[in-house]
This record gives sequence, structure tokens and C-alpha cells, in this order.
Amino acid sequence: MENILPWSLVGLAVWDSPFSPNALFRSVTITTGVVYLSLYLLTSFWQRQVTEIVPEPYLDEVFHIPQSQAYCVGAYDIWDPKLTTPPGLYVFATLFSKLFRSFWCSPYTLRLFNVFSLIMTMSYASDCRSLITQIWKPNPALRVSKWIGAGKPISSTSLHTSLNIALFPLLFFFSGLFYTDVLSTCIVLRMYRLFLERKGAYTNSHEGLVWMYFTGLVALTMRQTNIFWVSVFMGGLELVRTIKITQTASVEVEPAPGNLKETILAKLKEYSHGEIHDIPLRDASVHDFVLCAISIAVAALFRPLILATRLWPYVALLTSFSAFVVWNGGVVLGDKENHVATIHLPQMLYIWPLVAFFSLPLIIPVAFAFLQSLTKLLALPLFPKLFWKYVRVATYTGLALEATLVVIKFNTIIHPFTLADNRHYMFYVFRYSILRHPLVRYLLAPVYLGCAYLIYLTLCVPEAPNPSVSLKSKQASKQSPMPPAPTNHDQEGPKTSFVLILLVTTTLSLVTAPLVEPRYFIIPWVIWRLNVPSFPIVEPGKRSKQKNQGVGQKIVTWIKFWGWEGHDYRLWLETTWFLVINFITGYMFLYRGFEWKQEPGNVQRFMW
Repeated sequence: MENILPWSLVGLAVWDSPFSPNALFRSVTITTGVVYLSLYLLTSFWQRQVTEIVPEPYLDEVFHIPQSQAYCVGAYDIWDPKLTTPPGLYVFATLFSKLFRSFWCSPYTLRLFNVFSLIMTMSYASDCRSLITQIWKPNPALRVSKWIGAGKPISSTSLHTSLNIALFPLLFFFSGLFYTDVLSTCIVLRMYRLFLERKGAYTNSHEGLVWMYFTGLVALTMRQTNIFWVSVFMGGLELVRTIKITQTASVEVEPAPGNLKETILAKLKEYSHGEIHDIPLRDASVHDFVLCAISIAVAALFRPLILATRLWPYVALLTSFSAFVVWNGGVVLGDKENHVATIHLPQMLYIWPLVAFFSLPLIIPVAFAFLQSLTKLLALPLFPKLFWKYVRVATYTGLALEATLVVIKFNTIIHPFTLADNRHYMFYVFRYSILRHPLVRYLLAPVYLGCAYLIYLTLCVPEAPNPSVSLKSKQASKQSPMPPAPTNHDQEGPKTSFVLILLVTTTLSLVTAPLVEPRYFIIPWVIWRLNVPSFPIVEPGKRSKQKNQGVGQKIVTWIKFWGWEGHDYRLWLETTWFLVINFITGYMFLYRGFEWKQEPGNVQRFMW
């Protein structure tokens, strides 16, 4: 059974795909098989090492594994009151154990289930990335197909991106232990894929909405905070999508110059017809996000019936979850005294350095490009025409910094668990940062804002290199302090509405948690990562003519691996970065254990 298990996992991951089974031999190339098998070998090796060195349940596994073993013997009336999450993980792991390991839920088998879950996570991530990039295409005809991704092969970029998501250290680490994080992420991505590929998404058909509701319910059995992702996040995206496809023609009325009232009324009329202010991030400013939110709200008010027919699965999920909270007397199932919801706004500050750290290969090129543009701009004299732009940028920056300092001053919460357990890396992060000196927490404010801005810039579509630019246009661009217009016409990338919805959802999912736990940031990072545009690829025939290639692109121009020539070089760096982090954290967990004085002989291990 174990000999066929890796091929069974790969086969199941490939089979459950919008590109399969009819398109199996078109879409699943040798490269795809190699990537899936490589992930299985890496993950199973990690899982076997964990089981060999740590054969007994460790930390939270002390609660998870016995509960699953009770289910394995049919004792469904047994429930550990210390468990805080619903039993979805235990039900699926029990089915997996009965399928592959002769009806017994040993720690090895239960941990092996997370290997399977990680492979499925990669499969869903690959499908989501492929569907997202198809939706980004500027040609609207490509977005109106009944089934968006039918029969389309998975690109090397989508496949590599999904591999890196599976190697994300927080996901990869817990694939070797029996925790809820991997399966929870997997089911949320399945829901995201259903949203992206749904039949009739761009027509009046309601096909697939019932299936999305039931998939959302399954996600809620994994973790309660998934309600924000399967209901608020995807419901918000569905809201914007529905408004756009129900847009009606409006009579254009030119307001009188300087008449503010007529201008506002004209804009509100446009919004009421579904012409929402949703522009690419590269062209957006702060006021564009405000206009985007207003336009969506106005458009929604003028089409309540159609929105009710398209948004009912998400509303039903919220209703079902609310009923559960009332029945349960709270969000968490057990240990309620240590899991009291509160307002913890600094969570929305801590997330940016964490994302920036794990995504350094994506952030650093953007940071260098930003610093180069800023240096060139500062070297130029102050242009009178740009004076108000300078004032506006300084005002926004000052207000953001002031708000950050206020949040740090009045809402910093240090949960007792953070200081009581030195087995977690977050213990040392707090100990050597904001707890080092009272001023450190305030000095970190610019770091939070800087990381947040770079993460935002990473979502913007980068400018494609254009070898055919004339010398005259180059000289003109040098004389102008404004950045050149984008020339990458292969993708539009995320828009302002996506960032707003992602930001709102992330805030709702984080700010009610008093404990700073890196695992809470997994799904926000995964959704963000799936929507990061790729660097433009210079066509092979033009690459030799391009003199201003980036250093990273020059390094990998020699790569010709099954059609991956010209691949986004950041993906290779990201893979290497994740492998290094996983090796270090895995080594620390397995071989750098220590003992507490109060528990001699009991090895404690470092983990996320």
C-alpha cells in the first residue's frame, strides 16, 4: 500500500482539477508530475523524520490525535473539552486512515494525512493561479466563457507559484504534524477555486452556488475564522463581479466646469448604473480606494434583487455561523477562558513584516526599483506642477504614521501565552523587539508602514521591458519626473476592489485574536501570493537585444528546463528561500531540543 501511496496522492491531486479528467493528457505534462512527486518526496521525508524522532503526540497533537483515534474506533460521543475548533480535521483524517492504513489512526498515519492535504493544497493553488491569470487578461471575451478554465494547460508560472505556496514554511512545517492548518487552507482554496471557475459566473446562471455553500460549511468545520474567507472575502468578490456584469448603459452628462454638485451627481449616476471606480493598482492613489468603496456601495443599493440571488450562499454561511455561535455560546468550542475575543488592532501591523520576511525574493526587487525611482525623483528640482502631489504624499504618510503610533500606544496587547512558552519563535520575536525597550515598539512604526507599502507595490503589475523604445522617448523620460506609462499589456493584475476586500477580510480575521500566532497569517499570505503578478518575460528573440535586463533575469536566461526558459527569476529565489527556512526550522525542531527544569527528561522543541 505504501508503494502506491505517492502515486495515489499525485493522481488524486491531478484528478480533482478543472483541467481534468478530459484534459488530463493535454494539461498534466511530465513537468507537472515531477513537481508533484518532488513535493511528495520532500513532505513525506519531513513527516517520516518527525515521526521517527518525535513518535509521540507533541504539543497540540496531544489533543488532536486522541480525538481522531476515538473517531477511528467509532466513539463519536467522546469530545475533549480543551479542543477549540470543530471536528472536521478528525473526520477527514479518520476516513483517510481507514482508506490507506488498515483502519487504525496511528500518529504516523494521521500526520501522513497532512502530506496528502498539502499536495491537494498545491493542486488547488495551481488551479486558482491559472484561473486568476486568465481573468486578468485584457480581452473581455476571455472572461465570458461558461467554464473559465476548461481544457487550458497549466502554465509553468502557475505550477511554480503553487509549489512555492506548498513550501511556504508555515504550511510545510505543519504538514509533518497533525494540526488543522494545512487542511483548513486546502478547503479555503477549494472554495476560492469554485468561485473563480463557477459556471455561469459571467452570465445570469446560478449554477454552482449550492455547491459553494456546502463547501463553505466544510471549511467552517476546520476552523471558525474561515467564515471571513468563505463568506466576507468571496462574497465581496462576488458582489463586485455581479455589479460589473449587470452594468447598464447610462446617458453621459457633462457637468458644468467648476460645479462640484453637478460633478458629484454625475458620478453617483454612473455608479448607480454599475460603472464602479475600479482601476489597476499601478494607477491608483489613496482617493481611488475611497471612490472604489463609495461606487460599490452606491451600485449595490441600486440592484438589491440581483445581488440577493447571487450572494445568498455567502449570506447563508454567515447565518449558519451566527446560529452556531448562539447555540455554542461563543465562537470557540472549548477552553473559552483562554480564547476570549477582543480588539487587537496591532495584528494589522505585525502581519506586514511577517509577509515581507517570507516573501523577501518578491519584495527586494520591488524595493530596489522603488528606491531607484525615489532617488531619481529627489535628484530633480521641485516642480511647481507637482507641489500638491508632494503635499498629498506627505499628508498621507504623516496620517498613517500618526494612526500607527496611536494604535501602538493604546492597543498593544501581550498575551500571557506569548511570554509563557519559549518553544515558539514568536516568544523570541517579542522578547528581542517590543519588549526589549519601551521605545522599540514606536520605532517599529515606520517598519510596519514600509513593509506594508512594499507588499502593496508587489501587487502592482510591473512595467515590461520594451527594447523598441526610441532614443528620443528615452531622453524624454529622463527629463520628466513622472514614471513612464505601463507597457505590460499581458495582464491587468489586481484592482482596487480586490485590495479593499482583502484588507477588510484580513482585518476581521485577525483583530479579534489577542494572541499573535503566525499560523493566523497563513491564509492572508496565500491569497496575497496567488494574486502577485509575474515579472514580464522578454520574448527569446528580443532578449538578446535588451541591454537593460535585471541582474536576476540575466542569471537565469540560460535555464532551458522543459520550456521554463525566461521564467520569472523571483520564483527560483523564492523556492530556495523557503527550502533554506524549512531546513533550518526543521533542524531546530528535530535536533536542537531542550529541557525545562520543572520537566526533566521531557524534550521541548522549537516551532512556529
